[in-house]
Amino acid sequence: MTKKSNKVSKIQRYDESINEKSVVSVDRSFQIVEMLVDADEGLSLAEIAARLEVNKAIAAKLLATLTKLFYVLRDDSTQRYFATYRISNLGLRQLQTSRIVYQCSHVLKDLAERTGELVRLAVVEGGGEKLTWVYSVSGKKRGLQIDPNYTLEISFHTHSAGKAWLSTMPFEDAFRLCQKQGLHKLTQYSRVTAADLKENLALGAKQGFIVSYEENEIGVGAVAAPILIKTLTKEIECVGVVSISAPSNRMNAKDLADCGPLLRSTVEHLASFWPLEIVARSGLSIARLVI
Repeated sequence: MTKKSNKVSKIQRYDESINEKSVVSVDRSFQIVEMLVDADEGLSLAEIAARLEVNKAIAAKLLATLTKLFYVLRDDSTQRYFATYRISNLGLRQLQTSRIVYQCSHVLKDLAERTGELVRLAVVEGGGEKLTWVYSVSGKKRGLQIDPNYTLEISFHTHSAGKAWLSTMPFEDAFRLCQKQGLHKLTQYSRVTAADLKENLALGAKQGFIVSYEENEIGVGAVAAPILIKTLTKEIECVGVVSISAPSNRMNAKDLADCGPLLRSTVEHLASFWPLEIVARSGLSIARLVI
């Protein structure tokens, strides 16, 4: 009989600690902020209550608190709620404090100019469970350019950035994160089965970069590589991801793969001076050695 392992992954431990300490009102408040940031025409009280799956009285109290703190405003003429620029200001202050843009921007701008395409940086957060966009820059060589999308949720199983990150962890952890987020088939090329993903991630781990061609969005391809640092305990941690995106009519899958070595060189350079403050805020270990 096979003995069942009692080993619990870092991601599982993080999930359990969050569930134990979660405060419902705080959780709902941030859900409101996130949904309003994506709503260019605002949302009504009824729409917010429905999305939160609560009654209007609870939603109204939460909105009143957020309005008092100037994170939300209500248009009295339409009775709709909007996120304020105070939220944007918080993000700018965070980036300034962490120094991530200041320290990484020149490297990423150089990559964008050399490829002529959209280059983006995402950092690992939430104890090693979340991936968040923080910076983007486009090369100036091209007339047709891709608009950067700062949507909070990066599709782990279809976006090259998500897959580059997943390729750095045991497949069981990677697949669990995909299942938790939802294995949706965003295009006819999306990989949604465990077998397909395992093979794809293994190739990415071997190469040091991974290509996603029209898996996340038709007409767009991308290649991404993880930023890896080594802790003093000899563990390798992924602290971020850099991706290059291009229209499929300009770069095919092979063209994107040909950018892999340059991309890999870029992330190795970033890893050599990655700000320790960012590692600490991500919930990962801050002890580091250069790989």
